[in-house]
Amino acid sequence: MVSHSNFIVIDTVGQSILQELAIVDDQGNLIYEAWTESPSQYPHPSVQAKPLEIIIQDFIGLAQDKTIICHYARQDIEVLRNTFRIMGIDKPPLKFECSFELAKRYLPQFDRDALAGLNQQLRLKQGTESLETNQVHRAKYEALFTFQLYKRMINELLRARLKQQPNPFSSSRVDTPFQDHIDFRAIFQHEFERLKSCLIDIKQDRNHQSKGAVVIGEPGSGKTHLMMRLAKDLLKTNRLLFVRQPNNPDTVLFHTYSRILESLIQTVPGSDRTQLEHLLANSFAEIIKNTDAYATPIIQKDDRILSIIQADHLKLFTELGQEDTKVKREYWQHIEKRVYDWWLQNFSAAGYAPKILRGIVKFCGYTDFNRRQIITQWLSLNDLAQDDLDKVALDSWGEAVSREEISLTALEVLSKLSLLDEPLIIIFDQLEGLGLAQNESLLRKFGEGIKEIFTHVPNSLIILNLFPDRWEQFQQLFDGSIVDRVSQSQIFLNKPDDQALRKLLDLKIQPASVGLEELFDPAEIQAILQQNSIRSTLNVAADYYRLKIDGIALPRRFSSGSIPEKPALTVERQLHQLVQDVAQIKQVIDQITQHLDWVKPESTETGAVPSPLSVAESLTVSSLESPDHQLNHSIQDDLQKYLQQQQNQLTVNYHNPQVITESDDLGKLTAILNALSLIVSPLSFDSLKLGKKVVPEHLRVKTITHQFVVAFLHQSGSRFFYRLRNLNELMEKHPEIQFNLCRDIKAGPVQGKKSEALLDQFQSSLNGQFIVLDRQQRITFEIVYQLIVDIQNRDLELDLTKALNLLLMIYRDYWLFQNLTLLTLDL
Repeated sequence: MVSHSNFIVIDTVGQSILQELAIVDDQGNLIYEAWTESPSQYPHPSVQAKPLEIIIQDFIGLAQDKTIICHYARQDIEVLRNTFRIMGIDKPPLKFECSFELAKRYLPQFDRDALAGLNQQLRLKQGTESLETNQVHRAKYEALFTFQLYKRMINELLRARLKQQPNPFSSSRVDTPFQDHIDFRAIFQHEFERLKSCLIDIKQDRNHQSKGAVVIGEPGSGKTHLMMRLAKDLLKTNRLLFVRQPNNPDTVLFHTYSRILESLIQTVPGSDRTQLEHLLANSFAEIIKNTDAYATPIIQKDDRILSIIQADHLKLFTELGQEDTKVKREYWQHIEKRVYDWWLQNFSAAGYAPKILRGIVKFCGYTDFNRRQIITQWLSLNDLAQDDLDKVALDSWGEAVSREEISLTALEVLSKLSLLDEPLIIIFDQLEGLGLAQNESLLRKFGEGIKEIFTHVPNSLIILNLFPDRWEQFQQLFDGSIVDRVSQSQIFLNKPDDQALRKLLDLKIQPASVGLEELFDPAEIQAILQQNSIRSTLNVAADYYRLKIDGIALPRRFSSGSIPEKPALTVERQLHQLVQDVAQIKQVIDQITQHLDWVKPESTETGAVPSPLSVAESLTVSSLESPDHQLNHSIQDDLQKYLQQQQNQLTVNYHNPQVITESDDLGKLTAILNALSLIVSPLSFDSLKLGKKVVPEHLRVKTITHQFVVAFLHQSGSRFFYRLRNLNELMEKHPEIQFNLCRDIKAGPVQGKKSEALLDQFQSSLNGQFIVLDRQQRITFEIVYQLIVDIQNRDLELDLTKALNLLLMIYRDYWLFQNLTLLTLDL
């Protein structure tokens, strides 16, 4: 079969010579119709009869360089051959294909041969018309329906060929710069070069002052994709550090440092070394070359190291002895001393900087995975068990430390190491949620944090990816000094023209070995190109692909002009709400007294405390028990597809190096509860106090029927012991509250007999539940949080309220939702 865009369909009427001819182009348009008989025989007032010679000339012109499709082609060929012979015309070079023969090959399940029969079985129509018996043997109708038949066979052939291949358009979203997606370089190449020129300016500046750039574009315009291009081109020379939206106003700098550390422990593509190892190797190569700056005389180890790294700095990690040997330990102790001397000579021994620098060298000096995990936890400012600290020869941070202060110092250390390498690229992305009303304090803290970074962290290009309206909002809220530093370069990403988008679509479909015009007709291509962003264009192309290949109907897309926020209530509305709440409380009490069997609740493995009677229906959760009548199938399908994609992606990435902190998890929980307050009313949360004693990061959640606490404790060592001891004391003071203590499995088992005894005490209490966040528990928590953030950032075009209603049903057995929707009784 020929290409989808290089053919015409004809039908002839006549015995020994041509009497009627109709021609349909490759888009199904009737482009020619004529006959040689008188109008009385063929009454068609819109077309006049023509001399046979003119009809043949017209035919030859239209058929040039085209494949000719006919049904029972042998008959049409015979009519044309006789006509050429009678008129004394040499037969032109023509290529024919027979839809009858092709139908037998590609549609063997249909047993009829006649065109009318095939069209009836296939239910083909031209507009609203079916091929009727009285239309058979009329050239116009047979040509039009032959086109429909041929198009159906093309689709069947494509479907068979592409059925087992992945949808080439489905992967349209770039979540982080470290992903690998097809990149059409002509799109935003000028903007890309502008960002690279900023790095050159920083490097050439004698003071290496950091510069800011705001990349401004609508949702799906390609902001993170542009960051991915930076990563692909520059990761071998520059360190690219990705920071997603902070979620806790008290720990903005700590969040920034944690996410930067997470980027640094990622492996550089095309290398088996992490970004942190590249940074240290390149920086140390400059340190050791400067022999005049040595605090102690040159020794043989210096000469050996210089000779090893002369050709390749990364040989620092492979040529200095085997793991756990005395030779390697002594070399890395020497490296640690040279780095420390460099720091003292150029900066200061005061503060946390030398300690952080030592941890960085320790991380790079080990290849053992377990030791690196310990050092990563230490660099994340977590307290560790003494046995773990001894394994890597590091000291405890202690209890009385400021994570914000240490985090800013750590960023300063990394940037000053980069002065011996290349400028850092620090990217803040997914920031749109900061503009929500409930995040105003977080946004202000973020602005203050950015100001601190510009003040203390040199040699860095700091990029903020923002929507245009969010950038306007940020400018109004931040003071002028922050705005001026951040927006030294403003880069706008506008929608590319249709020609560029077509080339991008061609590039995406190239692995499938099929052309764009072969897969989609012009109307479909136009519908794809008329979308308002690159991502929407690719999403609609994916939808049309599913329609063609899988037979899945096009979805009815949801579009939202704004992110739903919880509206402020007037005094009258508050009073009305209070009356409703009192009525609901009375209703719950009545249900309890009438139906509830009074038994003591028992803990479950998932962390929920069930009651004999579920009163989820007594909570004012919008359509919780039956979302189907509120959610159309399109939204359900889109949500299910998103959840499956996130599940797959998070499962694949689960064992990648990660930095898990209690403050980050608390911020995620806060975002989840803020979103759930849209559909669960009333819902509020705060924290409990125990005098001046430090308890784990936690929230107390209050609904109309009950309250519960969710706490996170990923620490080890003395911090785990003292914070859990204080939590046990707090729990004893509040027997009416269910306490859920979460610990990520990657934090390792609880060590120490005293800590184990405290944990046993917590678990044996009536209102205490210890939840180990294993792989699936962690993935579900991240999916729920990411769904909310993606909708708020308009990366996912779903209504937040409807999505949450359905989410509560899908994950109704998840411990957090069980705590939220089940009544806990204190007996």
